[in-house]
Amino acid sequence: MENVCSVQQGVPRTWNPGEAPMLSQDQWASIRTLADRGVGKKSIARALGIDVKTVRRYMRQGGRLAYRRRRPVHEKLERDHGEFLRRRAPEIRWCAQVLYQELFGRGFRGSYESVKRWVRPLREAEHRLEAATVRFETGPRRQAQVDWGSTELEIGGVRLRAHVFVMTLGFSRRIFVRAYPNERLAALLDAHERAFSHFGGRTEELLYDNPKTVVLKRDPEGRHVDWNRVFRDFADYYGFRPRLCRPYRARTKGKVESGVKYVKRNALVGRSFHSWEHLNDWLLEWTQTIADERIHGTTHERPRERFQREALLPVSGIPPYRYERHPTRCVAHDCLVALETNRYSVPWRLVGETVQVAVVQHRVRIYHRGALVAEHAHANGRYQIIRDREHFRGLFRGQREKIPAGPRVPQLLWHSKMPEVEVRDLAVYEAVAAGGEQ
Repeated sequence: MENVCSVQQGVPRTWNPGEAPMLSQDQWASIRTLADRGVGKKSIARALGIDVKTVRRYMRQGGRLAYRRRRPVHEKLERDHGEFLRRRAPEIRWCAQVLYQELFGRGFRGSYESVKRWVRPLREAEHRLEAATVRFETGPRRQAQVDWGSTELEIGGVRLRAHVFVMTLGFSRRIFVRAYPNERLAALLDAHERAFSHFGGRTEELLYDNPKTVVLKRDPEGRHVDWNRVFRDFADYYGFRPRLCRPYRARTKGKVESGVKYVKRNALVGRSFHSWEHLNDWLLEWTQTIADERIHGTTHERPRERFQREALLPVSGIPPYRYERHPTRCVAHDCLVALETNRYSVPWRLVGETVQVAVVQHRVRIYHRGALVAEHAHANGRYQIIRDREHFRGLFRGQREKIPAGPRVPQLLWHSKMPEVEVRDLAVYEAVAAGGEQ
């Protein structure tokens, strides 16, 4: 592609970089000096190590060509495709690769780097806008913010991932913290009820990010929200109003975002626990003795003292919300049914039958044709097998009556009603081997 240059006298001309290199001011001065001494063009070219055509061009033009940068490619992009780019770029989150592919389909034959240079300042401006946050303070009992955080901890001598639920009151900055093995809906609802009990009430509204346990689908503007049916029923049951952050704008719930970091960096870092109960007992103690008693950096008050003016709405007298799941399972040959990542035993006579599993108040209840056939404590860990010895009674014979130790029950189980095997004297087999009658 040609570049436009101008002569010192102001007469424009076209210069092709492929014909000869641009020379420095010192090189042009050397040509002038040698030419004034009467040195020939070829001799000047040999002396300076340049092409003779460059010397001839200088002699013809009478001076050094001043380089003028060509018009930037993004100006052509702006002229030919600016309207399309400004409309399309925000829709695809300023992705230059996608823009380049779509521009190619519109006849653009420039480079990908040109599109990147066009997009870069607009993307940076958008990022600055997203980073800018206006602090939004709420009055007493107006709002609380909810979020999850996760971290790896040593629990019972094993490295496990703990999911930490944090609810932060917007006015007083008091927090409630509890750890769970997962972030499923049952854990979310249980944590809410424990938080309401801990605070002695609730706020008018609760602010969330956009997890599937809260919202299934929504448009970017929030005009249409497809709530999780159970969660919406839970909110109506307790009377609070759920609110959602804008997508990709989790910073709008900055109070609880800071609270999650505070819990992970202060309460949990470098600690190990005997069990999940030990972990949650410590979180409750830490909340009451440290988090509630510190001087908050924004309010410059202790959260416990500021909480006296919070005036939460009461929830006392409201029975716990009943959340029951009834998935259907088929009893495996090892007399176990799977729920989440764990397995629970049922009476061996139900092998191959279909049962219903319900989780109620941290208990796993298993029903067959409407009758309760097994009940276990809900396992907090993963990949555990929970057995009841009574479920295997009558299944084993003799020395096999004891359930084998270890993580698995053998797939081959001796049934009490299996037919007796005929026992023959060894002499019979010797006679067969010798060719005699059986």
